[in-house]
Amino acid sequence: MLRLVTWTQGLVALVIATFAASPCRAAQAAQTDSTPLIRLAASKFPNLTKAERALLEFADVGNLNRGEWAAAGPNQNPLDASNDPKDANKWTHDRDIRAALIRWMCVDRAAIEQIDPGGLRVLGARIVGGLNLTFVHVPFAMALERCSIGDPMRLEFVVAPTLDFEGSFTSAIRAGGMTIHGSVFMGGGFQASDEVNLENSRIEGDLNLAGGHFNHLQKQGPWTWESQYNTALNAHTVRVDDSIILCCGFTSDGAVLIGGSTIGADLVCFGSRISNPNNLAFMGSNIDVALNVLMLKSPPFDAFRAEGEVTFFSAHIGGNLFASGATFGGAAQQVHGLSLARASIKGALTWQNVKLENGARLDLSASTVQVLADDEASWPPQGGLQLDGFSYSILVPLDARDRLRWLGLQPGFSPQPYRQLAKVLRESGDDASAVKVLIAAADSRYQQYGLPGRLLGWFLKVTIGYGHRPLLALLWALGIVLVGWVAVFIGKRAGVMAPTWPENKPPDARKSYEELQPLLYSLDAFLPFVNLHQEHYWWPDATVSGECAVLGRNITVGGRALRYYLWLQIVAGWLLSAIFIAGVTGLLRND
Repeated sequence: MLRLVTWTQGLVALVIATFAASPCRAAQAAQTDSTPLIRLAASKFPNLTKAERALLEFADVGNLNRGEWAAAGPNQNPLDASNDPKDANKWTHDRDIRAALIRWMCVDRAAIEQIDPGGLRVLGARIVGGLNLTFVHVPFAMALERCSIGDPMRLEFVVAPTLDFEGSFTSAIRAGGMTIHGSVFMGGGFQASDEVNLENSRIEGDLNLAGGHFNHLQKQGPWTWESQYNTALNAHTVRVDDSIILCCGFTSDGAVLIGGSTIGADLVCFGSRISNPNNLAFMGSNIDVALNVLMLKSPPFDAFRAEGEVTFFSAHIGGNLFASGATFGGAAQQVHGLSLARASIKGALTWQNVKLENGARLDLSASTVQVLADDEASWPPQGGLQLDGFSYSILVPLDARDRLRWLGLQPGFSPQPYRQLAKVLRESGDDASAVKVLIAAADSRYQQYGLPGRLLGWFLKVTIGYGHRPLLALLWALGIVLVGWVAVFIGKRAGVMAPTWPENKPPDARKSYEELQPLLYSLDAFLPFVNLHQEHYWWPDATVSGECAVLGRNITVGGRALRYYLWLQIVAGWLLSAIFIAGVTGLLRND
């Protein structure tokens, strides 16, 4: 009997324990799928990983204590080594999140109703599969920070409040035509192993790539316009309402293309490095920047450095372009340097402490700036400066001698840079230096024409300063007239000047005759439009010679030699008179 009671009591206890444990297990299961979003996802995606559950729990609208991140790893500290995606190959699979799950959360209406507007914020996860959100309107923010995303992402024409991949490691990203109502973040150690394409996108905040690392992947495939440049970042024709930020450790192994883009604030490039040797490193052609372009050194970051060509062809910059401390590198005989051809800069171009390595060039042709502030150490080597059509209002420093050396760095002669420099010098009140610049321009012009041109240029320079100093002709005229005065005076004393008797010789030889005045005779011979009636009555007799004492020494004077000199003086009078008139009227000037 006692045994039966004992057995019965044990059975009752077992039954009670069984029924007591069942609610616990049920409660535990309910707790595992505690949120509506998790339960909804579990019906679509069996075997949810720890990271997927953390994401779903974080995003659930009913979660009032979600914290900062849905942590796929052991903690929510982005700087913790355990969340570094470079070690993602060591992560366990409980940190995996299926890309299909993320897409489902963005497109399924029932799921969207359960997601908080704060959206998806994942830290330290491995995204498995290719994330494809093409044409998706994402109603909430999306942040996949310090994640490993090994497959290419398709984000073409996506519409979202923000897009954040800070610190993540990704493959190619195809995001052309997307619309982001806030900012796009791909910095803070972000690294893409293949091209990131944001072409034709609209971003209403910043495109913040500070500290991001971009690469191009050498691969076989169909030729495209961007493949020729080894493109790492394609932000061609994007519209960014605030700034594009490529600074603070930004690197690109391949071309960065932002041509045709509109930037509502600044283009920030300090502390960045772009490398695409013997190719286009940075293309900013036809961009419109409302404020400033900053390519400078800003401690603690290194200076801006580009290996390859940087171009802002036909760019419009509403503020200033600062290139202080920048370096433009490349091997000799390779294409590298900066081109601002046809660019318009409303403020200043600051070109100081710039390094132009191995013959890097600077092209300012047909560009316009308000102020050019530079230093001689930043000038390119001979032949590396293009200035034809370059226009500016203020030049700092403004020294005619130094600026003539600056103009001499051009590969050939072009008159416009000399005229522009002379204009600025004249407007500053330095007319004398302006004339020197214009004369130097004429020197360079006539040097192109070989020996005959150089001789003609020398004659015009010493006589009228190429038309800029016409009074020099008067000094030459005075000198020639004085020499002629002395020559005729000596000829008169030597008896080689003979009367010409322009009318018939009178019967009476003692009849009075026009007196010979050596100074007036010299003037009469020199001035082509004046008749002083001296040359008409007197002329050297080529058949006679005589002696005359000059400074205590007797010299022999031949009438023929004096006649030759007077012929030369007559010709010189015609030439000097003609070029004097041409110089005064501006016929010979090219300014």
